[in-house]
Amino acid sequence: MPRALYFGCMDHAGHYLHDQRGCVIWDRPDGCPWDMPLMDGGLLRNGGRKDVVDGRVFWTCGGPSINDIWLAFYWWDRSVDKRGACNSGFYVHGFKHTEPDAAFAFACHQFPKVVERQQFPLVIQHP
Repeated sequence: MPRALYFGCMDHAGHYLHDQRGCVIWDRPDGCPWDMPLMDGGLLRNGGRKDVVDGRVFWTCGGPSINDIWLAFYWWDRSVDKRGACNSGFYVHGFKHTEPDAAFAFACHQFPKVVERQQFPLVIQHP
């Protein structure tokens, strides 16, 4: 069964990992390869992504095996916290590494308020 989580600000400043009900998740989910520092802008910085809010969504995947992966979708976001270096991300389990578009669509469907509040439409960047 697919699962999507959201990392970022829900309705006020403060970056946390949230489930679909909006509850904060304090521990990294089983098999998720990224810790909080990577979710909190680390993936963007590691990729050399300039801190520009423009709707570009970058992605990667990882996990314990090719049959048990997480897909990460992350972007710079000032829709709640207006300070620099603020980002958001969806972390999705239950899709193959070859299905990033379907996984991203699933996450957007699970967190419509996050998607609707963006200044620019969210667009996945494919290599």
